[in-house]
Amino acid sequence: MISLLKSISSSAETRVLLIGGERAILYLFQAGELAHAYIFTADPAGLAGFRRCLGELDPAPLSVLVDVVEEEYRQETIPHVSGADRKAVLERKYARLFRGTPYRMAQFQGRDSGERRDDRVLLTAITRPEVLTPWIDLLLEHRVPVAGIFSLPILSERLLKRIGASGSNVLLISLQKASGLRQSFFRDGHLKISRLAHMPRLGSVPFAAHLMSEVEKLRRYLNSLALISRDSPLQIYILSHGQLLGELEQHCRDSEQEKYFLLDTDDVAQRLGLDQTGESHYADLVLARLLAGSRSAPSYAQPQETQFYKLHRLRTALAVAGLMLVLGSAGWSGFNFIEGVILKEQALDAAQKARFYQERFEMARGKLPETPVEPREIKTAVDIVAELRRHRSSPGPLLTVVGGTLAALPEVRLDRLSWRSAEAAAESAGTAPETAPSPGAGAYLHYQVAEIAGHLAPFEGDYRGAIAAVDQFADALRGHAEVTAVDVLQYPLDLRSDTSVSGSTSGTPERLVASFRLKLTMGVPDGSQES
Repeated sequence: MISLLKSISSSAETRVLLIGGERAILYLFQAGELAHAYIFTADPAGLAGFRRCLGELDPAPLSVLVDVVEEEYRQETIPHVSGADRKAVLERKYARLFRGTPYRMAQFQGRDSGERRDDRVLLTAITRPEVLTPWIDLLLEHRVPVAGIFSLPILSERLLKRIGASGSNVLLISLQKASGLRQSFFRDGHLKISRLAHMPRLGSVPFAAHLMSEVEKLRRYLNSLALISRDSPLQIYILSHGQLLGELEQHCRDSEQEKYFLLDTDDVAQRLGLDQTGESHYADLVLARLLAGSRSAPSYAQPQETQFYKLHRLRTALAVAGLMLVLGSAGWSGFNFIEGVILKEQALDAAQKARFYQERFEMARGKLPETPVEPREIKTAVDIVAELRRHRSSPGPLLTVVGGTLAALPEVRLDRLSWRSAEAAAESAGTAPETAPSPGAGAYLHYQVAEIAGHLAPFEGDYRGAIAAVDQFADALRGHAEVTAVDVLQYPLDLRSDTSVSGSTSGTPERLVASFRLKLTMGVPDGSQES
């Protein structure tokens, strides 16, 4: 976990390599502040020192900032197209203007007011890529994550808002230790042209007078190109420090065509968030800090030069995702643990309450008088009574019907009667088609079903007469309005085809019995049910 956090926190370290014509400066920023700065000359000894430095440093993202004389700028207009068409148009422009260099790019700067509404673009390129390749090759050799190759004049556009330069014509002048005197002209916030002039060693010539002569040269060049709008003066912003600013104040005189703004590099650096500025006359650190704090900027870098940076971002994203997953899992586990503890406490509390109420129940039960039956048997009896009440039926009406019929037929003797009550749907579903209730049964919600077993007395062996008597008894029962069905289950003599008739030839007389069984179904109207 510690190594993971260290790896993720290393992404807070940002490095900027400022490449000039004669030297390169490596700036190491930690948490937004300058930690170290290393200067390397553009010769074999300087490149060897740069190689040793890269071998000793841990991998961290690095941005390359270029400030060289070999950078050219061209104002062009192209048709307002997009996608592959736009790329093809730009490639033709590059081939015509900047042949033989991979470091080229285009910046959109608005559209013309004409009928075609063409796009205005600034085409820039580093015409001699060999001024960069020794440094870039060493970075790739050490697998350094190169975020991009950026132009110092183009990056300066972002500095205008920080210093409050909002005029139509702005000339930004800064002194770079790695390159020289950089003069960049901006029209309506867009870079139009930039010039890098050689600056003699400080103290060898009057600084202010030399700088003003360079400004005059550039101003005349701008007038010849008609780049300065005549409706507003030329605002000249000069970045310097200390004694040099004092000298410039004596030479800079405002007029209707020119306005001077002298800025201390320390003040500008503090606006960018740098507490330690170094009190330098040079603006290298200011622009390096500006690039380190930028999220995105136009870049000259080729895909193969930023491959390690893409891998670095992917590794960082995976590390952050892994850390978030670990933290989320830990948080979820802690939440489940706390929830488990709460549930366990609730279970213990519920068990304690159950024991308390059980003890109170046993105490109250002990005070009750003794009963002849167990409570569960009482519960069974109560359930039976509840079932009877639910059906709201008793055998009284059925016994009345059976008793009245038996009284009219004295030869029919009752041996056994079983009775049950059933709902209409259940009785209809359990009845065979030939013994189903009559159509009027739909008016009943309940049925009373009785199975009657009996015999005929006296009986002298006349089975034909016995069968007729059973049929007469069944017909008499059917004559009652409440009776819905009467089925003879057994005659005194079995008349079915699958049975056999047997007898005896002996002279010994046997006692003859004419037994029968039948099923009686009687509907119980809902209004006449008994409780």
